[in-house]
Amino acid sequence: MDRPLKGCTVLVTRPAEQAQALIGEIEKCGGQVVFAPMIAIQPRHGNQQAVDAIKQLNDYDIVIFISKNAVEHGMQMIKAAKQSIAQHAVYAVGVGTGSRLHELGAIDVHTPKGEFSSEGLLKMPGLSAHEIEGKKVLIIRGAGGRELLAQSLQHRGATVDYCEVYERVVPAARLTDVLLACKVTTPDIALITSPEALTNLAEKIDQEGLDMMYDVPLMVAGERTAHEAERLGFTMEPILVDSPGDHCIVEALILWANNEQ
Repeated sequence: MDRPLKGCTVLVTRPAEQAQALIGEIEKCGGQVVFAPMIAIQPRHGNQQAVDAIKQLNDYDIVIFISKNAVEHGMQMIKAAKQSIAQHAVYAVGVGTGSRLHELGAIDVHTPKGEFSSEGLLKMPGLSAHEIEGKKVLIIRGAGGRELLAQSLQHRGATVDYCEVYERVVPAARLTDVLLACKVTTPDIALITSPEALTNLAEKIDQEGLDMMYDVPLMVAGERTAHEAERLGFTMEPILVDSPGDHCIVEALILWANNEQ
């Protein structure tokens, strides 16, 4: 059996709900996984604005989902309110988000081509000033996300509301304890799929005195995360993957491991 990641130790920092398939793929390829989530996802309870937006879903022309977490928690609320997005134009920030929307009943789903971010969404023809002017847009996301998308769509003439359905918190587990349990001093490479996860990792490194972690190579999804790595003081130039999907990440890991041998 081909095990192209044999001898490679990989730090996986995804939230627990989204990490298991990726961990399985890495281990199937022979890699050792150090699993230390840098973000935990929990529902955002008591947000009346989100509840009201879901109840009035039919008032919106376009619904935008910012992440797979937005899909999972948003669709739960939509189902509970006996609403549907089957007839809406739906936009998803990435391929995985779009695929999950299809699985849950969305029909008209649009995703960016290659740039899976707010910037990528804003380049899509259906969200251009010509198409969006006068329309109502609902952005389903986590609490405290970026403002770029909403501000840009408003500038193009759209009316934009937020529906914040989950929040991100920093897990309490110490990175030192996770490394010790795995009998690893430092991993060979760390997988980072959001700037916030990287910021939380840097905070744990500083709090626990793990300065050697700043020298670990990073594999990141997105230019923003790559820029954040440089700002935070990670010494190696980040390896940028084309997509945050599991298959793309594992392929990039194998290519990196082959080049390191």
